[in-house]
Amino acid sequence: MSSQPAILVEGLCKSYRLGRQDLHVLRGVSFSVAPGEFVAVVGASGSGKSTLLHLVGLLDRPDRGQVILDGRDAAALSAMRRNDMRCREVGFVFQFYHLFTELNVLDNALLPARVGTSLIAWPSRRGTLRRRARGLLEQMGLQGRLKHRPSELSGGERQRLAIARALMNEPKILLADEPTGNLDSGTGRKILNVLEDCNRRGQTILVVTHDASIAAEAHRTLHLTDGRITDPKR
Repeated sequence: MSSQPAILVEGLCKSYRLGRQDLHVLRGVSFSVAPGEFVAVVGASGSGKSTLLHLVGLLDRPDRGQVILDGRDAAALSAMRRNDMRCREVGFVFQFYHLFTELNVLDNALLPARVGTSLIAWPSRRGTLRRRARGLLEQMGLQGRLKHRPSELSGGERQRLAIARALMNEPKILLADEPTGNLDSGTGRKILNVLEDCNRRGQTILVVTHDASIAAEAHRTLHLTDGRITDPKR
């Protein structure tokens, strides 16, 4: 593994205005994730797990602190460069899938490539990218569902599609927000197997969860309590 962390989080603080009061969600969170490591962040509902993942995934900005991905401080980047990094270098698996209901399985998986490819370049790259999307969907066991809409898929199939989409641009980092939270235990086990397979292929994974089975399979587990990481070694 590289000596430079894939993810370095230092002193993250985040609050939201709730009526007349400030709700302090994160209170100085710091940790690192090495390249190729599989780390789980566990905590009760409301502990700040999803907020943390949104900050690491550049979907939001902290009030204070730093998010450094592959040696680059996200706060120092322009809005355009942050968007480019989010599209190309970070894959995000959402708890509620966030699939486009009007698109079929193949087109949902292709979306990150469409966003990351200019209109001029798309015609020449379309065939290669469609083959990559098909390959990812085959790895996820969805090769027979390419023309189906998300509404025609089971919960486990939707989550596997969401993972394929997150991997489309070959990101260095895969973030997952409660990836088994809406699934039964058997289907959740299958999703965990998919994540483990991604990690064996070298994917750096940070997952936030309250699922003990995911925490047990990760290389390392961090505990988030009341907006703080409580582990002495992190």
